[in-house]
Amino acid sequence: MATLRLDKRTGCWTVRFYWNGKQVQRSCATKRRAEANRTLAAVEDTIHLVKTGRLTIPGGLAPSKEPDWIVSGSKVKPKPERNGKPKDNRFGKVCDAYLEEQQQKQGTTIATETIHIRHLKRILKAKTLIENIDLDVLKKYRRRRAGEKFRGKPISDATIKKELVTFRQIWTWAKQNDYVSTLCPLLGDGHRWKIQFEKKNAREKFKTWDQIERQINRGGLTADQIKELWEGLYLDQGQVCELLEHVKRYAAHSFINPMFAFAAYTGCRRSEILRSQIDDFDFDANLVTIRERKRRKDRSGSTREVPIHPKLKTVIVEWFANHPGGNFTIVPPENMRRRKHVLGPANRLTPKQAHYYFDTALRGSKWSVLPGFHVLRHSFGSNLIRSGTVSSDVAAKWMGHTTMEMRDLYQHVFPQDGAEQISVLS
Repeated sequence: MATLRLDKRTGCWTVRFYWNGKQVQRSCATKRRAEANRTLAAVEDTIHLVKTGRLTIPGGLAPSKEPDWIVSGSKVKPKPERNGKPKDNRFGKVCDAYLEEQQQKQGTTIATETIHIRHLKRILKAKTLIENIDLDVLKKYRRRRAGEKFRGKPISDATIKKELVTFRQIWTWAKQNDYVSTLCPLLGDGHRWKIQFEKKNAREKFKTWDQIERQINRGGLTADQIKELWEGLYLDQGQVCELLEHVKRYAAHSFINPMFAFAAYTGCRRSEILRSQIDDFDFDANLVTIRERKRRKDRSGSTREVPIHPKLKTVIVEWFANHPGGNFTIVPPENMRRRKHVLGPANRLTPKQAHYYFDTALRGSKWSVLPGFHVLRHSFGSNLIRSGTVSSDVAAKWMGHTTMEMRDLYQHVFPQDGAEQISVLS
């Protein structure tokens, strides 16, 4: 005996019936009672035909899929076989198969997805059949992750959402490859998320060194809050020059100064510095080509061009005169390549290694509060806008920005500039 029930949350009808000694429930995928009644009649008819031996469940159909086969009116087919063996629908195996096909992605993206998948496997259980992961299971995942901590801090909603975005990508891939046949349980009508996350505050404008120090000196901030303030630092042009002089004087290796100058005078990202090649510098045309990955989602990579600043040209020409060899702009000297922690693909530095040398160049100085190369990117954009000679469109083009949100972050002026401008009022 099957019965209908209205799901008040979705407004759709569901059908309930007993199969193999257990009560199961499946959506009728309709909000109309007449269509739900037809599904109910088909379920009762299919169950009767199976029990009387006039209809046979197809071989190869997983037991968990039998209720779907009944609700579909015996239309659900077994999963196609690969290499003579049925597909393994266990969540962990699906994740592994998904990762195998993601090698075209950037290494950092694969590494991030691998971390997300490790948490998904741990909580959702690798042996769980992927089709058994429903919305309630995912809500429990969110609650479980929200109760965990990393380095003493609770896992943020933003982090949990990123993990579930990876889950959605896995499910989409699994559907395309016939592991599942239904829409991802995270998505509802119009592909809207069924799980609501806390909305993020708008990103704060970048702040000067003096503004940050005043806020810290007032007290009451935790170490994490102070660290977050320094993340939003931008340096004025005098401070940028002072920083570069410090690096030039105290850097332990010859490739470090070119890295800092590259970031300071082009606004490029750390990954773009490490991706740069010698042939990207056209000193005759006075342009450097930046190899980017973020701006064009429809391509594996794209480029933008930035004029070469005279000071950057001096630094790079001197570096190329003593370059250790190879195609890439930044590579460690020959005598460092035997060190395991230095070697990367094609003898390049990895992002973590580049950050390590960023820190060591500033250690023990007032500049040690700088969180990374992106401070120089912030400063590049801020100083361009402040100059009044470079439009926001040109600055965005040189920096590879496409969203208005990112452009707005650089539309501020330095505090002293604002004071001068407001003084025109009588």
